[in-house]
Amino acid sequence: MRITVFSRAMARVSILSAICIPISIAVLCLTGGISAGLVDAAVDAAVEHSVCFDGALARTRTEVDIDIVVPQFDGSLGTLLDVSVTGPDVHLDTDAVFESTAGSAVVFAEKMDYQLTITSPGGLASAAPIVGTIQRVPSQTLAAFDGTLDFLGGSAVTQALTTRDESASGVTAADAPVLTAFTGAGTVPFHVSTSISETFMGGGGNVQAQINTFVSAGVQVCYRYEVVTVTPPEPPTEPPVVPPAAPPTLPATGSTSAPLAAFGVASIALGAWLAWRWRPARPILDA
Repeated sequence: MRITVFSRAMARVSILSAICIPISIAVLCLTGGISAGLVDAAVDAAVEHSVCFDGALARTRTEVDIDIVVPQFDGSLGTLLDVSVTGPDVHLDTDAVFESTAGSAVVFAEKMDYQLTITSPGGLASAAPIVGTIQRVPSQTLAAFDGTLDFLGGSAVTQALTTRDESASGVTAADAPVLTAFTGAGTVPFHVSTSISETFMGGGGNVQAQINTFVSAGVQVCYRYEVVTVTPPEPPTEPPVVPPAAPPTLPATGSTSAPLAAFGVASIALGAWLAWRWRPARPILDA
């Protein structure tokens, strides 16, 4: 009879051990897996930047037919998102002197009409032309020629230095063909041309003039691009070396894995207590 009781106790211990010990091991493995997953995660970050270049046309006499060049976007910096053009910004300065060489007094007036056009490259939309009018000489009466061509006296009139500063509306494009045309290791040209016309009103058929007109222009191109950085995962830290004689311990980190580890330790302790509680009694054989 006592042998039967001993067999039943051993069976209970075996069942409880088979349940508690695997659960404990699984819990400890799970906590380690969670920590490893957090370490292996890599961080991707996309950061936007801008780089701008200025192109300029130095002060020169009109009429001009020339290119303003700016560098292309360096594709090694990142992925080009869009191209923005500011300007063109234009500065005009002009002056003139007139003298009537007519034999009698005449009514005289004069104006200048100007147009400056910049054609954008690479399929980028061009800004509207800059146009305007400068009244050089308002209508007035000039005396008969005084016999000396010196642009002085009553037969002459002077237009003082006159300036104009104009700016065109900027444009921005993100179309693939434009981005491709503006990417590379070379330059892109913005073509500049000017057109000036002079209109004389009255003055008869004998007028001498000296007219000077200069232009300068600038354009700015900005590239907005994106840089994606990847932060590599940190290498897993080696677990601390525990002396063989010391019982294994888990650090109280307060992290989310601590409750799971504590449950695993408690399960092992429970299995050990049950094994002791139902330890087999020494069999007593009846004589």
